[in-house]
Amino acid sequence: MNVQITRIDKSQKELFLNLYNLYLYDLSEFSGEDLLEEGKYDPTNTYLYLERAELHPFFIQYDGKVIGFVLVCSPPYVDDDVDYTVQELFLVKKYRGQGLAAQAVDLVFAQFQGRFKVEQLANNRSAVSFWKKYYEQHHIEYVESEYSIEIENIAGSHRILSQTFGRARAD
Repeated sequence: MNVQITRIDKSQKELFLNLYNLYLYDLSEFSGEDLLEEGKYDPTNTYLYLERAELHPFFIQYDGKVIGFVLVCSPPYVDDDVDYTVQELFLVKKYRGQGLAAQAVDLVFAQFQGRFKVEQLANNRSAVSFWKKYYEQHHIEYVESEYSIEIENIAGSHRILSQTFGRARAD
């Protein structure tokens, strides 16, 4: 399987925001987010990924086709006790369940070293399951915590599962 990650640049903004809207559509099942009047989801400040050096957006490609993205944050966009967060991970449904997301995560971890945090909505069982399986298969020891947040413009409180762990650069 030929999985690659490529940094998203400003010229790919429309493609990125279109995929991000699909991501928010999938996530709405768990977040309860509603569409805006024009039939899209609110991308809030997602465009910042294309403007800030501390934000690391990557397309996930498979056999030359863009099939998703992974978004990584570094200081000052992370908590004080971590170096990076895997903020978002998305694959178009057609490509899920084939090990492609795990390969993309491997490629991300090969580029960054330090202390990571990954979070999921607790009710998003497939995301929680993906990460737990990834940690197990890669023998990653992590510390998990749980807390609740309120998401702007979305009713209710949302439980978050958070895992922190260290990764050394794979050379």
